[in-house]
Amino acid sequence: MIKIDRLGAVVSATIFSSSVLAAAGSNTADQSKSRIIEEVFVTAQKKTESLQDVPVSVSSFDRDFIGDLGSTDVGELVQYTPNVKFSTALGYAPVLTIRGFGTPPLGRGLEPSVGLSIDGVFYGRSSYINDAFFDLERMEVLRGPQGTLFGKNTIAGVLNFTTRDPDFDNSGFISTAAASYDTVSVEAGSSFSIIDNVLAGRVSVRYNDRDWHVHNTARDNEQNHVSDLSSRLKLKWFINDSSSLLLNAWQSKQRELGLILQLKKATEKSLAVFREHDPAVEADAYNDTLSMDRDTFSDRDTRSVNLKYALDIGDFGVFSNLSAQVIGGWSEVVSPYAIDGDFSPIDFINFGTDEPDYYEQNLLEIQFTGSLPAPFGLGYGIDFISGAFASQSDHGVSVKQKNGTGIVDYTRAGAFFDPAPSLVIPLPTNVNPSDDGRGETIFASTEVDSQSVAYFAQFDWLLTETVTAIIGLRYGEDQRKGRISAGRSATTVAAPVVTGQENFDEIIEQSGYDFTPKLTLTWEATEELTLFATATQGFKSGGFAAGVFNNDNLTFEPEKADAFEIGVKSKLFGGSLMLNGAVFHTEYSDLQVRNFDGRSIFVKNAANAQTTGVEFDFFWLPPIPYLSIGGSAGFVQAEYIDYLCAPAIAGTPSGSGDPSCYDQSNDPTTTILAPSFQDLSGEPLSFAPEASGSLYSNLQMPISQSGVNLLLGVDLVYQGEHFIDTDNDPVATQEATTKINMRIGLKSDDNTWSIILNGKNITGEEESVLVLDQASLPGNYVAAALPFEPTWNLNLRYEWQ
Repeated sequence: MIKIDRLGAVVSATIFSSSVLAAAGSNTADQSKSRIIEEVFVTAQKKTESLQDVPVSVSSFDRDFIGDLGSTDVGELVQYTPNVKFSTALGYAPVLTIRGFGTPPLGRGLEPSVGLSIDGVFYGRSSYINDAFFDLERMEVLRGPQGTLFGKNTIAGVLNFTTRDPDFDNSGFISTAAASYDTVSVEAGSSFSIIDNVLAGRVSVRYNDRDWHVHNTARDNEQNHVSDLSSRLKLKWFINDSSSLLLNAWQSKQRELGLILQLKKATEKSLAVFREHDPAVEADAYNDTLSMDRDTFSDRDTRSVNLKYALDIGDFGVFSNLSAQVIGGWSEVVSPYAIDGDFSPIDFINFGTDEPDYYEQNLLEIQFTGSLPAPFGLGYGIDFISGAFASQSDHGVSVKQKNGTGIVDYTRAGAFFDPAPSLVIPLPTNVNPSDDGRGETIFASTEVDSQSVAYFAQFDWLLTETVTAIIGLRYGEDQRKGRISAGRSATTVAAPVVTGQENFDEIIEQSGYDFTPKLTLTWEATEELTLFATATQGFKSGGFAAGVFNNDNLTFEPEKADAFEIGVKSKLFGGSLMLNGAVFHTEYSDLQVRNFDGRSIFVKNAANAQTTGVEFDFFWLPPIPYLSIGGSAGFVQAEYIDYLCAPAIAGTPSGSGDPSCYDQSNDPTTTILAPSFQDLSGEPLSFAPEASGSLYSNLQMPISQSGVNLLLGVDLVYQGEHFIDTDNDPVATQEATTKINMRIGLKSDDNTWSIILNGKNITGEEESVLVLDQASLPGNYVAAALPFEPTWNLNLRYEWQ
């Protein structure tokens, strides 16, 4: 009898699933036979299906693979999927793109481009992502627009988390780890029976603490100490044989003291002035030092409570296998932060929240799934999912910026010079260089109330025994009302010069609708080969500017996408190899981008863009005992079709740009320091590597008769060159990286215990996740750089049943 092995690694669009390495627990004779990859199930279409039957480009990671990696961060996992980039190294400015598109960091007020679903509940902000990353059953990455089933703001894709449910077996686990940079991690979860076969619970916790030891030479203290504490409680009531009620409540607290933006490049003039305040200033993003006169931090508190009622109705009228689900939920995220806005030892721009940023949502969703007979006797029947979704959210941003102290020295360092006519802007006459920093404070506030309702349906019509047509429809309506204001506490000219600040207070309303259809055809050519083709649309809401100091760009319009994809899912060599792939093309209209003109950050629509590419991944159980091999590769060309009025690179002469980019408010003939523009039409999007790939191998073999296995693994992860700022400045180029990760460990044959040592980035590759212009200093840049030295993680895990 052929042994069916479980997959314990990544299901990257095919399968990289759970305990592929369980094969290592069998004897050599069994291992020499053909091995078969066991079927993996996902909820990529809001119902449980085999991964190979889902006509979507999807990757999945199960808890065994996550445990073997010793991973506590989503970014470590998605690097094994093609055409996905994610990092939360800069806490208040996460980076997340799929197939080249996503919400840029620092895009305050922007809705996400990648949707987030946790245990079937939709969350309206990417801020929640890492907060749910514990006690996981599975994580899925859906690539491409997913608007029909997941709704608006999934224009690039969806991250879909499933955490472990309660059971009556009193199962549980505890995992502890010690790693480089004084990292300590603890994660645990346990189910318990309250009333046998009626009521069960599960409680889980996670604690992480690490210190990257970035030294602030201006204040002589350590920066970037990060800790988080998260917990979750689930209670599941099995009301009867056909219905259940699940309570899911979780919370997370993260504290990040000291942000990692380090000076990357600076003019000699700037360095000379900076060194008057701190002789140790250096322009090196990878020397683990920075120089800022103010302490910085970024905190995040999240809470969520939801209820899910499930009912199996059975056959009802023309419906068969009918079931219903009702989901109600509340959540909030609160995020205070403080930034040294000039990133220098000069006390000049001190920026942060006046009141913490907040986002609060309430939602209700009703779903029905079931089957219908074939209409007019055509085909073999229809499977469907349909429902309605309603949400209400409040979003607030309140920021303040203290200016004044150090403005003279900051000007001596090169600020406020127009490089074309070498014009010096007159300095405020009432600013005392020895001021304590409270001489002038500017503030901005945005409060938005949004309401949404949507109706959706998807029909899988089996036309023949091998051909299925999938028709999806979603209609939604949005209404939002916001109040946006800005002001200042003094009447100096510093604020208007530094930030373009204006006093205003406006109430704005916006409404609209979206219609996102989907058509997919699948053909099961053989039992081992399925082809699919999809045409769909995506939609991302418009919105209001958040935390801006002038009223030049207070609103932005919705973003839309037309997407086309052809894919293949295959199982070859007797089921020992899974190979999946897709080619795709997506056109985006009214793309929303984050801009920085050297004085302020704002959001606007940037004409049109497109992405074209190919991606594939595989998992293979070769005829070599105990060995498994997997990998993925993605190639994408994401570029602006037309973007005539893109922000210019810092240092471009004031007023440079196409005449159509100017109006009365920014006329370069009448405006001091008028903005500059560049034409990025045909140029690549930022945060969009053209190539990405991974290759990994695992060997798990018995080393004793007592059921102890040796685990060996080597991974190679590649990321191509790309820009990490939105103006495509050559200085903001992240070079291609090839990282090698390794692991060695011992595991029990029944997976009850393991001890694994992981080495990451053995090659010492240098990587930054964001580059910014230093405020008002053309030629100066700061970067958020990751540690480049190899890191080590020793993980001990024990499970009980």
